[in-house]
Amino acid sequence: MNSHLLRLFFFAVPIVSVFSSNALVPLVVLVGVLTAIFSYLENNIFPSFTGKQICLFSAFFGWISIASLWSINPIEALKLDLRLVGVTIAGLLLLNAVEAQGQETKRRIAKALLVGVILACIFLLVESLLNAPITKTIKGKELDATMNLSRFNRGASFLGISLWLVFVIYSKKFSFIWKLLFPILPLALLYFAPSESSLLAVVLAAVWYLAFCTFPKVGFRVLPVVLIISVLSMPLVTRYVEPLYDAQSSQSIPFSAKHRFFIWDFVSSQILENPIRGWGFDSARDYPNNGVENYVHVNAKGDQRALEGRIISLHPHNFALQVWLELGLIGAILVSIIIWMVFGYLKSRQLAERIEIQAMLVSTFIVALLGYGIWQNRWFVMFFIFAAMLPLIQKKEDKEIIGEVDEYGA
Repeated sequence: MNSHLLRLFFFAVPIVSVFSSNALVPLVVLVGVLTAIFSYLENNIFPSFTGKQICLFSAFFGWISIASLWSINPIEALKLDLRLVGVTIAGLLLLNAVEAQGQETKRRIAKALLVGVILACIFLLVESLLNAPITKTIKGKELDATMNLSRFNRGASFLGISLWLVFVIYSKKFSFIWKLLFPILPLALLYFAPSESSLLAVVLAAVWYLAFCTFPKVGFRVLPVVLIISVLSMPLVTRYVEPLYDAQSSQSIPFSAKHRFFIWDFVSSQILENPIRGWGFDSARDYPNNGVENYVHVNAKGDQRALEGRIISLHPHNFALQVWLELGLIGAILVSIIIWMVFGYLKSRQLAERIEIQAMLVSTFIVALLGYGIWQNRWFVMFFIFAAMLPLIQKKEDKEIIGEVDEYGA
């Protein structure tokens, strides 16, 4: 039963991401719970989690719950905490269900994913280039002009990341030349899609892919260090971004980027005032300006555009700064441990030499640094969907790789 459900899920999820990314959350919860029920009914086996998963889950959400107590809005913070706990459990159930399938079933699921991604890419291009004709037809009315394209940002991010996973599943069918040319595909898709942060993410992912395609083991050792250092050093690095957004900054930098640099500068200053425990989980949503004026943009003609309201609107558009602001150094360390454990999981599945996976992680990391609030359910749940795609990758039959000592703790 689970095999049919999972094939349907992986076919549908890329398409759903384009038209309604909000629907990804109930979809993952529903499928995660159903796979657990079917597994018990068919095999009399309850899903199980590893000791490391349980310890990390307890430590991370335990600290989130504690940090909710001094949040600006503790009740709402605790509600969000519970929602994320539910999404995480459902995501882990989904991952377990995919891991439990046989190789032939995984191949069928992978084919369903491939068809779903291809159709979703076509739909995304149609909606982006032709002013959302399918969405308008479904809704039966005109859309808000300001939302016509931005509503597809998350779908574009999802597909830009998923393409790397689809590629690694089928990479054995491609020659070396075609493997070198593959990064053009996500770049071409995101070039026409309405998401600048996703486009930059796949550009940097392509750079990483080409830089380490002949030395994937080196890339696999370097990448977790780069990601962890980025998370831990972010409040210090962003203290020096003022020249990128002030009145003397280059006019070639888009307004949206300058505004983001301003937010990062402000957030980093607030982090350094309370660096250990942070200002409370989910506090970015209601964080005050604390006497700091909002951003004033000066264009090439010298005209000023003063923004009103709070400096942080829901989140700082940088997941590392959001973790630091709300959960402090303790939260940043826990996130760093999660990153390290992800690489341990990849190594345990013999994926250390798959440069496409590294490119996928780079693109995911960059989108998280530039795009959405880390606690947004529809973005948070995507991490588990990507994780559930990993078992679809056929393992290398290499005893030497299996016998390697795992310094990541997997």
